[in-house]
Amino acid sequence: MNKIQNYRAVVWDMDGTLLDTLPDIEGALNETLAAWGLEQVTTEQTLSYVGHGAEYLCRCASHLEGESLDAFHRDYRARSIARPDAKTRVYDGVPEIIAALRDRGIPSAIYTNKPQNWCEKLADRFYGKDAFGCIVGSDGRHILKPSVEGLEIIAQAFGVEVKDLVMIGDSDVDYQTAVNAKCSGISVSWGFRTKAFLEASGAQIIVDTPEALRDVLGIGEVEKAMA
Repeated sequence: MNKIQNYRAVVWDMDGTLLDTLPDIEGALNETLAAWGLEQVTTEQTLSYVGHGAEYLCRCASHLEGESLDAFHRDYRARSIARPDAKTRVYDGVPEIIAALRDRGIPSAIYTNKPQNWCEKLADRFYGKDAFGCIVGSDGRHILKPSVEGLEIIAQAFGVEVKDLVMIGDSDVDYQTAVNAKCSGISVSWGFRTKAFLEASGAQIIVDTPEALRDVLGIGEVEKAMA
């Protein structure tokens, strides 16, 4: 597989790329559904809903609209942020990639459709406060992938051009974000979408393991683990 060259920063999706958050997403969603007297969802259903933002997830699960959906969405977000994230885990090998990039002077950022404050909480807890130089979530400005606006914010923060970024994610939305921005994109198959799904979505570079991702990024073997 060809290596990506001459990139100056790496942008990571969160859910399914940096962190396996599915059990806690499903847990918070079903907790909210139960509080509202609505039918629970399965893991497979939750998987099919993630990737397009929390409001989309809530709409699909609850079948609510309008003000009722807004209230359900607020309830879900509050419950999500308050959860201990007991089942969320880091994908093995990914922290070491971020550390190896940092050692080479290549910063990492996060662009996620997850709410900003929730993403910041998870990033700090599982990766540490110094792992990411910029985090763009969906709060405030309501920026959602596949919009390139988040990548433009990140590029400006790092003093580079959007074309110099590499977008890494596990979904068709992440791949389309890279296409829209005309920057390099890498799809990972260890997350919430299968390799067959990613191929059908048009993804050009798909890696199955963090080791393969290191090869594509041209950073070689892990030199040291993140402290």
